[in-house]
Amino acid sequence: MRYAPILVAVMLAGLVAWPFVRNMTGTEPQGMPGARIGGHFTLETITGPLDTATLDSDLKMIFFGYTYCPDVCPVELAKAAQVMQSLGDDAERVSVIFVTVDPRRDTAEAVNAYAKAFHPRFIGVTGDDERIRDVMRQYQVYAQKVGEGVNYTVDHTSRTYVVDRDAKLMALFAMDTEVPAMVEQIRRFL
Repeated sequence: MRYAPILVAVMLAGLVAWPFVRNMTGTEPQGMPGARIGGHFTLETITGPLDTATLDSDLKMIFFGYTYCPDVCPVELAKAAQVMQSLGDDAERVSVIFVTVDPRRDTAEAVNAYAKAFHPRFIGVTGDDERIRDVMRQYQVYAQKVGEGVNYTVDHTSRTYVVDRDAKLMALFAMDTEVPAMVEQIRRFL
């Protein structure tokens, strides 16, 4: 009986650890526990306000950028289009939203045309400076204007956020994440 306290301690540790171990096995995807990133938002499209809570999709891939971006945005949106193609019929369950970080130049028409140039189902959204800043704070996005005049650029966070129906963060893809890895993760959450 001298081992009883040790046995009880091991059993309690197992009970506490089980939810985390179960999540690591991939049997029950739980997203990113403790993440303080995400949430629903309402921004403008060419057809009026879009509230992400009303989108009928299981997952949303969200990317922040701008239409004058010379390099990162086109590459990441092209990757998102490849992800959608790779998902096949499951792509119907995913919405891709391109949020501008340059609302002064990016009108609803401009972000719509830009997003749809990569995939016909992509949604481009914009808003006034304050609303865009609010959404950027929700998603912990950095953006800083560089240069003056009409040809300025914007340094910005270049990650793809994947959120579920409740806008809970499920995955966060860095720029160097390859398309097959993105597809594999997204399929786990569908």
